[in-house]
Amino acid sequence: MPAYLIDIVLLLFVAYAILITLISNGWKQLEQFNSRNSVSTPVSIIIAARNEERFISRCLASLLEQDYPHTLMEIIVVDDQSDDRTADIIRSFSNRGVKLLQLSDEMLGGKKTAISQGIAAAQYNTIITTDADCIYPEGWVRTMLDFQSTHDAVFVAAPVMFREENNFTERFQSLDLIALQSVTAVAVSKQWFNMCNGANLLYTKEAFEKVKGFEGIDNIPTGDDMLLMEKIASAYPGKVKYCLSKEAIVVTEPMQTWGMFLQQRIRWASKSTHYQSLSIKLVLLSVYLLNLSLLVLLCASVWFPLLGLMSLGMMLAKYVLELMLMKSAARFFEKKDLLRWFGISQPMHILYTVCAAMLGWVKRYEWKGRAVR
Repeated sequence: MPAYLIDIVLLLFVAYAILITLISNGWKQLEQFNSRNSVSTPVSIIIAARNEERFISRCLASLLEQDYPHTLMEIIVVDDQSDDRTADIIRSFSNRGVKLLQLSDEMLGGKKTAISQGIAAAQYNTIITTDADCIYPEGWVRTMLDFQSTHDAVFVAAPVMFREENNFTERFQSLDLIALQSVTAVAVSKQWFNMCNGANLLYTKEAFEKVKGFEGIDNIPTGDDMLLMEKIASAYPGKVKYCLSKEAIVVTEPMQTWGMFLQQRIRWASKSTHYQSLSIKLVLLSVYLLNLSLLVLLCASVWFPLLGLMSLGMMLAKYVLELMLMKSAARFFEKKDLLRWFGISQPMHILYTVCAAMLGWVKRYEWKGRAVR
């Protein structure tokens, strides 16, 4: 392998090491938000649901157990053309104030359409969006609204984690999500770039309408979270915030199989080419190139054994650097026991990062029974 290529790989690793160190130090500087103020902001909670008969009842029951006045909460579930019992289950909650909207067959289905319809029907200016497979701490709504009021925010991203893990597939996903959430918290809090998870968002109806909702990104199958966040951040500089609070952690479901997990990550990766921010594009590209380089060096070790040692050395250094961040983040999410699986997960994480990125650029995947081509 030419010497200049090895120099490029080393430069990529140095850049990555600096990035992880900055994020790790940034995480330690973040202050957790504790809700102490009494708030009385009316809020519309909107859930886009498609084929969620397994989880929607649990989700709605969790929302109805919030320690926030139900007279100030409006729950709207938009059924995105489900072909299971999702709509029937939602109707069973109508006597408890849950409203059901259904996308007609004539409407182009998709989460963006469902959210847009929910916002159009919402009677309140403050909107919280979440997913149908989630459950919530009882102080979730109160904490989100208190944070918004305290920080005068028009868009609030907040943490998401998976429920208790039962096998290695779920442990791997949980570690991956903890890493993503720690980067998200630091990046948004420091205003480096915008990241979020659609399972736990708050924004105002006014801001949504000012940026014309999903107009301009409505032809993209995904991106109801981060692409909208970018639009609102551009229209409201300094008004996008991250609520780092244990009371605001939404718990969601991991994918059941490796295939479903890869499809999810391909879907996430497919929106990367549509980001407006140069900084996040550079970060994602550098992460991809570093992981690809490690795999290429490892393969090249068949002919050049020293390259294999170089690759393994950088993998070990990468593991040590990331472990510094993961220890702090796992403590926040109360999942320190997962760290025993972190080393084992590293080779698979490198491989999936490269595969998901490549397939995401091709934009071919299946999600919720729909094929995207």
